[in-house]
Amino acid sequence: MTTLFNSSVERIDSEANALRESFGGQRKVSTGVPRRDPKWERALLEAEAFVQDIRYGRRPLHHFSEAMSTSDFPLLFADSLDRQMYGAYEAVQPTWMNYARAATVNDFRAVKRFASTGVRGLLSKVGELAEHERRGMDEVAYEYAVSKYEAGFALSWEAMINDDLNAFMRLPQDLADSARDSEEEFVTRLFCGVDGPLTSVYTGSNLLTAALDRAALQSAITTLMKRTDENGNPIVVKAVELVVGPGLALQAQEIIDTTEYRTVDASGNVRIISGNGVAANLRISVNYWIPSVATSSNADTSWWVFANPSGPRPAMEFGRLRGFEAPALYEKVPDMRRIGGGEEPFSFDTEAAEKKIKHVYGGSFVDSRMSIASTGAGG
Repeated sequence: MTTLFNSSVERIDSEANALRESFGGQRKVSTGVPRRDPKWERALLEAEAFVQDIRYGRRPLHHFSEAMSTSDFPLLFADSLDRQMYGAYEAVQPTWMNYARAATVNDFRAVKRFASTGVRGLLSKVGELAEHERRGMDEVAYEYAVSKYEAGFALSWEAMINDDLNAFMRLPQDLADSARDSEEEFVTRLFCGVDGPLTSVYTGSNLLTAALDRAALQSAITTLMKRTDENGNPIVVKAVELVVGPGLALQAQEIIDTTEYRTVDASGNVRIISGNGVAANLRISVNYWIPSVATSSNADTSWWVFANPSGPRPAMEFGRLRGFEAPALYEKVPDMRRIGGGEEPFSFDTEAAEKKIKHVYGGSFVDSRMSIASTGAGG
């Protein structure tokens, strides 16, 4: 501020001297050749007196600040001082672990998961000296491999110096959020396609067209809980996940939160029922990537019901590489050192600082009997 003040006073003195020279070098125009405009003379005298007061400290500094406008400092105020950095958008909260089982794989080779029928079944009555039933076991193999995914950024030395708002400080967090988003988007593509429920998985009895309402949801949950294995044994489903996109989030929550509903029979009798009949052991997962994967009109109407993945057989499996279960953040080792000591965190050739994130994952749909989906197109 002192340097700015002194330089400005010097400029004002210079302008005052120029004014005096233009009027015969006299300190006061009233003692020289008469001027034609008395008002102009008074204004000039006031300006000169103001300059002298500023120079010798007879006026406070804030008078000077008020007198100087931004036009007097075109370089200093070239960029607006009223600047601020908005926060990054909130990262999507992942939901995939609510309806897909997490696993760990050892390397990049394809891993196999086997689903067997087992020999579970009702016992058969056997007569005296009769042979008992010999049961066989069938199995189905599922296979997938993990892949490596990366992203990064490089910042020049000049950009780092100019970052007075610390805008670049949040970039590593952006990379971490990118890894989380990538997981959610990957799992979404395991059960969702362009038209909603993935056609290679949802066919026949596990594909509905009903719009999401209490009756349709109750029917889907009932169907899921009545599933049987290859031998006709019941599959026990103790908890269910309802997965919807943001277009159905409020409607799904309204169904769950309803504490009373009314039905009217054919005779016009009204029956009041407490509870909604579906809330027990049911959780809602809002997957924000569904509209990005399902690009048709079904994006806002499709919904899915999954058996909880902690059961004996999950609908999907998402695997990460052992030792790299969490995303890893890296930075390029700097190769520049200042003469006299001190390392610089920049490249010697380009003076750029680089960081990247690496994540290794894969997955597969495992058992279509553990899920039911609806396009919602029939509602």
